Amino acid sequence: MTVPLTRFGILGRPVIWQHGEEIRLATRRSRGVLAHLLLSPARSASIEGLIHAVYGDEPTKSARNQVHRGVGELRKCGVVIDAHDNVYRLRAAEDEVDALVFMRLCGQARAAAAGRDHAGAARTLGEALALWRGPALSGLDSETFLTEAAVWDERRLAAIEARVDADLALGRHREVIAELQLLTDQHPLREAFCGQLMLALYRSQRGSEALQAFTDLERRLREELGTDPGPALRELRTRILRQDSVLEPAPPDSSLETARHSAPVPRQLPARPGVLVGRDAELRRVTAAIEEHSTSPVVVITGPGGAGKTALSLEAAHRVAGRYPDGQLYADDLSKPGDVLAEFLTAFGVAADGIPEGTGTRAGLLRSLLARRRVLIVLDDVSDARGIDPLLPGQPGCAVIVTSRSPLALLHGAVRVHVSALDRADARALLATGAGDERMAAEPEAANRIIDLCARLPVALRIAAARLATRPHWTLARLAERLADPVRILGELRHDGQSVVPTLTRGYEVLPDGPRSLIRRIGFYGSAEVTAWTTAALADVPVDVAENMLEELAESHFMVTLRDGERFRCHELLLGFGAGRALEEDSQEDLHAAVRRALGGWLALTDDAHASMRGPGNSIPRGTAPRYRPRGAAARSGEGALWFDANLDGILAAVRRAAPFPEVCWELAVAPLALYEAGFHLDAWLDSHELALAGARAAGDGRGQAALLYSLGHRSLLVGDYLGAARRAEEALRLFRDLDDGHGRGLALRLLADLCRIRQMPIEARRAYEEAVEVLRRSGDPVGEADALGGLAMVLHSTGEEEASQARLERALVLSREGGSLRSEAQIRRGLAMHAARAGTPEEACPELLKALEIAAFIGDRVVLSEILLDLGTTRILLGDPKAAYDDLVTAEEIAKVTGVQRTALRARRARAFLNGNGAATRAPDR
Repeated sequence: MTVPLTRFGILGRPVIWQHGEEIRLATRRSRGVLAHLLLSPARSASIEGLIHAVYGDEPTKSARNQVHRGVGELRKCGVVIDAHDNVYRLRAAEDEVDALVFMRLCGQARAAAAGRDHAGAARTLGEALALWRGPALSGLDSETFLTEAAVWDERRLAAIEARVDADLALGRHREVIAELQLLTDQHPLREAFCGQLMLALYRSQRGSEALQAFTDLERRLREELGTDPGPALRELRTRILRQDSVLEPAPPDSSLETARHSAPVPRQLPARPGVLVGRDAELRRVTAAIEEHSTSPVVVITGPGGAGKTALSLEAAHRVAGRYPDGQLYADDLSKPGDVLAEFLTAFGVAADGIPEGTGTRAGLLRSLLARRRVLIVLDDVSDARGIDPLLPGQPGCAVIVTSRSPLALLHGAVRVHVSALDRADARALLATGAGDERMAAEPEAANRIIDLCARLPVALRIAAARLATRPHWTLARLAERLADPVRILGELRHDGQSVVPTLTRGYEVLPDGPRSLIRRIGFYGSAEVTAWTTAALADVPVDVAENMLEELAESHFMVTLRDGERFRCHELLLGFGAGRALEEDSQEDLHAAVRRALGGWLALTDDAHASMRGPGNSIPRGTAPRYRPRGAAARSGEGALWFDANLDGILAAVRRAAPFPEVCWELAVAPLALYEAGFHLDAWLDSHELALAGARAAGDGRGQAALLYSLGHRSLLVGDYLGAARRAEEALRLFRDLDDGHGRGLALRLLADLCRIRQMPIEARRAYEEAVEVLRRSGDPVGEADALGGLAMVLHSTGEEEASQARLERALVLSREGGSLRSEAQIRRGLAMHAARAGTPEEACPELLKALEIAAFIGDRVVLSEILLDLGTTRILLGDPKAAYDDLVTAEEIAKVTGVQRTALRARRARAFLNGNGAATRAPDR
């Protein structure tokens, strides 16, 4: 073989050789640049990639310049490095890089071993290992290089294992003992070296030493890792104890070898799938796990149904099949392992009358047949690790690929490759195979909607693509609209005999009864996102039981745990499937009872959250819809606005789901009123109320209509729609009076009073406030009474009745504290500050406003926050602090604009103009 003029090495310290002479690289930067370029695909890397590789996550300011200098140093050594658009490419063929030559030789050795050319395998692996000059990438200590070094050092150890296997197959057991003893000293927890040492010692008539080697490893594993040796090593120990003849090396011309060659060679792999989209990385991991392990690799491909696990396993199996010349076995129904064993035995030529009874006996016979064969076994759609134990080989030489929704944690020593839904780019590429690039470009939003409704699962996307291919007259929006209907989605994803239903059914049918029932109820409920509380309500079980069921569904990839750890999500396909199953398997009575419990659970939670924000007093219209608290669930308190904000999507989904139950619907719509009042989610406020109001009117529910109109009136007031606020508040007041609902009447009166005060109608405002105070006192709502007193105080202050105003404020402060409403307390403190400011003592107003500001910030109420900042700005004008005043007024206007409270924004803008016009501030500060 011709030796290249220039060669590169990373199997040790990074070096360059020219004409056989080593050129020493004196700097870390040049060695790092060389190593990263050699390790990168196509020997190319960006400047950013080189900086990160050489200097880690926190490079120095001169890192970019240092990398440029490193490239220059390599060029001075005769290395050809091209540069284009901040990407460097090192010109080097594969046979010029020691690491790539090593990998090529290892591949040749594996092929030789597969063909039983053990001498050739041992010789080639010896050449490969001779390339090593020490630990890979020696002298480079960034995280990138340490990670790469660990990978290459592991490949070296795997090559040593393979070379020892070849030596053992050639009967060189005595020759390798000393080397293996050294290797087990250097790698005391590596089971493969221990197993090889045990076999070499046993074959050298040193059985007691072989058993002692096992005992020593067992002790080390227990002391250092708290675990035991793996099943393969334990079985080897058992065979040594039994002096099993299978441990003896077979002569090349033995009858057993002859029989092996004369037996049938099964080729059971189904045809490889079409082009895999978006699975390159996973495919590399699967094939590498098989190719780089010299013993008995087991690869488990996990992921949700429809993610393409089977297609990936078959593509990988076809790629590595040549390494297993004694056959490939395949099974996709593992429900009866005994039957699968019988099929495998038949494939190896065992006659029907020679197949023993009993799964254990059949498994033993299969292991005997596999003991001296190299066979690839593919087990598709496995649900339980225990179910495949009888199908696993007992000796090194074979490989197993398993697909499963579950990670099969009990399958020790397996390499796990997770297959998730496709990323959006790959999903678009798959959909485009049927839709065509022009249609995808013309309707990008519809394409994304289809991708989301298909949950980015290849099985669903392929069917959608096929439907679009056979219907060129369809727009993508038309298919998206059809898929968006949960009742139709599964029917729409059928084409030419293909369907997503069998995929979902297979995973569903292997689940226990509880999780299966939960899938049906979640599907019938119709919300893709659920919590343990909602789940417990749907299933009518304690919360901890519901959590366990959700975790089980997550492990089986039917659900995904969201980041907060409390919510779980499934895709629309599962909702449609679950709803269909529910209608087939459950009674309508049970299903509707489950939905009512779930909605009652939301009502109970919103009660808790509202009380946390506004105190245990009412201060909100409520109805008599039943609440539900799952067994073992405590009241959720202390979360308030944060809880509402995090769960608003769930509440709005519950509002939509509650449409058949008008009272539940309107109560859920009104429930987040405290959050809405704080200036959040104005659109959701309107949408949810309009839906609930239509239902309440259709059902003739007067209280529901009144409550919703009161809430919508409050929204109109906030956004400056005073005519709309008056119309809705007056209609709500009329309905509450007709219902003889004192509490609702008091709330509506207070709202009308607020409107009159803002519109500068003090007589009407005073009359409405005074009536509201009295009605709310009788209704037992201290928070509502406090709010009405606070408004009344403002009116009295405007008419010069200072003492009466002060008295009302002091009483309101007591009530707000009794009711536990921080929002009301902040508003009352605003009123107290106003008194002090207008009494000529603004220095006394400022502390009250700062306390109020702290409360508003704490509860996250943007409406109150903007109002307090407005007052604070005007107070600071009086105190002669124009810069601080300007800051407060600008912030007040910004917050008011975001929340849509135009009245406060306008007042802040006018105050700021006054400040500028009077020369107190010459220019706006930098913000």
